[in-house]
Amino acid sequence: MKRIYILSIIILFSISINAQKKEILNKTITKLNSLKTIKYELVSQNVLKALNRNQIDSAFCYFDFTSKDTLIGAKYQFISKYGETVFDGNLLFNSDNEQEHVLYNDQPTKREVISYMFMINSLLVLKKTLPELLIDPSTYITRKRDSLLNNTECYQFKISITGKSIGMGGGLTKISGKEVDTMNYSLLVSKKTYLPVQFSTIYPNNGGFYTSTFNDFKEITPKNDSIWSYERMPREYMRSTVTDYIKKIQTKNKDKIGLKASDWILPMVQGDSIQLSKINSNLVLLEFWFPYCRGCVQAVPELNKIYKKYKDNGLAMYGIEFTKKSEQVLVEYIEKQKIEFPTLFMGKEVSKKYGVYGAPTFFLIDKKGKIIYTSVGFNKEKLINVIEENI
Repeated sequence: MKRIYILSIIILFSISINAQKKEILNKTITKLNSLKTIKYELVSQNVLKALNRNQIDSAFCYFDFTSKDTLIGAKYQFISKYGETVFDGNLLFNSDNEQEHVLYNDQPTKREVISYMFMINSLLVLKKTLPELLIDPSTYITRKRDSLLNNTECYQFKISITGKSIGMGGGLTKISGKEVDTMNYSLLVSKKTYLPVQFSTIYPNNGGFYTSTFNDFKEITPKNDSIWSYERMPREYMRSTVTDYIKKIQTKNKDKIGLKASDWILPMVQGDSIQLSKINSNLVLLEFWFPYCRGCVQAVPELNKIYKKYKDNGLAMYGIEFTKKSEQVLVEYIEKQKIEFPTLFMGKEVSKKYGVYGAPTFFLIDKKGKIIYTSVGFNKEKLINVIEENI
């Protein structure tokens, strides 16, 4: 009889805790849904242990949730040290303070609208995702001990989702890989306002985390319509569509064909240094890349095949990592991605000489040291044709 009584108490306590958890999160959902125009300061921290990365960035964020657009249902403006990113419901533009240019897109896709760094774990993501989490059977939400963050008393929750993850623009998406079957997140909610104070994605296998901290929330009246126009940018800034800019860069790359490739010396991962002018081969293929670049990862199996097929017929092939990653980090990454051709690193200055602006970027150089092919992105058929025609 005593055991039944204790069990009943435990069950009642569990029901009470679960009810409190839902009550708090439902208040947060109601509060988020009531917002029309809001601004806040965002501080993001991205810790990626595999790359020894601990990057902290900040931005001033503005959301207008009254937008009638069909892509994300919101307008936004992010201002950071890099420049501005603005979406007015139809047009998306980015200003770059360092390059002094503005790139705009009047027909952006949803992926383009949500793929900005400060959209990760943003207020919009929580607004779209929290209602789904409360009813999703694969989601388990645990209320943890209350905490204090920046002098704000907070409710704290751990969120575990099996077979799914939170998408960049919000909502749940199925996990495609088999290595990870559960994603974990952490949410802190202000006890006073019921607004989110901090939201974190916990990377699997103790790999690090991505945390967004929301400071200085203010509900405001809509900003002046001028903020949605890139014409307010400084007059000296170059203005161009994204498509035209890419074409311009690609044209510049094509203009390099027939020119002599700049010489360089770079260290090889777990090996000696390599000098371009001293490579004794009929052709040299260079791939400029960086870790976790999606296009670079996707190209690895096919590049391995090209390397195996042509290395004994006069093709030398090198990957050049150009973001200053350490040798040890690259050794682990190369093993993980099963890259079979030699990798050089510390290639940032070389990438500038070659006009590399994205990855993967390829250069094929003949025996005389002249560039005979270049491409931003991996075009397998075209690359193989040029190799076979010149080897």
